[in-house]
Amino acid sequence: MLFICNKVYDIVQYTRREMLEGENIMNHLNINFKLQDLEHVMLWGEEPHRHIHWFGLTDGLLWIDVGGQTIYEYSDAALKYFGTDIRYNDYQIVRFLEDFFGIFRCVGESIPEELYSGLEEYAGKMDAWKERHDDDEDEQFDEFYFNEYCELNQWHADRSFDSGHLVGGPYISCFRCGEKLKIMWESNYLLEDGNSIWTSPKGSYEMPYEEFVLAVTDFFERFTDAMDKQVKAAVEKEWDGVELDKNRMIEENEERKQRFLKDLSYLKGTPIKTDWEKTLGLCAKMEQELAK
Repeated sequence: MLFICNKVYDIVQYTRREMLEGENIMNHLNINFKLQDLEHVMLWGEEPHRHIHWFGLTDGLLWIDVGGQTIYEYSDAALKYFGTDIRYNDYQIVRFLEDFFGIFRCVGESIPEELYSGLEEYAGKMDAWKERHDDDEDEQFDEFYFNEYCELNQWHADRSFDSGHLVGGPYISCFRCGEKLKIMWESNYLLEDGNSIWTSPKGSYEMPYEEFVLAVTDFFERFTDAMDKQVKAAVEKEWDGVELDKNRMIEENEERKQRFLKDLSYLKGTPIKTDWEKTLGLCAKMEQELAK
C-alpha cells in the first residue's frame, strides 16, 4: 500500500487555464498533482547508501477530476482503515504519465461507432464469451482464446492501463469515436468491511475529444514546468549522505520531456491503423454465440 504516514503535504489544487476561447472546462477533465517538497521526498535505499534520482523527484500526489467525480481519491473508510490522512494517489507521479501517455498512440485513432456505443457492456460480454468456451478441450480453448478472444480484445487493451502499483488501483480506459471521447474507470477492490477504497470506484464520462487533448496538454505543460523547477532545486541542494548524479538528472529531465511530448503528438495524428473489419467480424461472432 502506498500510504506513507510520515509524509507532509500542503495540498494545493492546481487550477487549469481558461481554454476554448475563454470557456472553463474544468468540469470535464482536470488532472491535479502536487510534487513533494525536496525536504520530504522519499529517498531510495538504506543507510548509508541512500540515493535520489529523477524518478524519485516525481514523488507526490495525483488525483483526476472528471465530470464531477474524482479518480484516485481514497474514501473515508480507506483513510480510517489504513490510518492516514493522505487523501490522494501517493506515489511517483511519473508512473502515471508512463502508463497514461503510453496509450495515446492508440487513443488518437477513432474506434467504430458500433464498438463505442457498446463500451459499457463490452467487458461483461467478453467474460460471458470466455465462459462459453471454458469446457472446450485444451487445444480448442487455446485456438479460441488466442485467435479470437485475445484478437478481439486487443483494441480495448491498447486504450487501457491499470494502476498495478497501487492496492486496488483502478483500471482506466480512453476511447475516441470521431469528435467525442469516453473515459472509463473501475476498481472492484473492497475493504474488509465491504466499503470501496475509492470515493469513485467506477465511472464513465463522455467529453469532446478536443477538450480531452487540451486538458492532457495542459497537464503535461504544468508537470514539466514543475519538474524543471524541482530538478533545478535538487541540483542546487546539498544532499548530505545522499547519492545524486546531478548531470544525469538534468539530462533525464529533458529526455523524459521529449518522450512525453512525442506521446502527446499521437493524439493529433497517429500511425496506428487497426483492422476494424476483422475486429467487427469477431465481435459479430461473439454476439451470435452469446445469442444461442
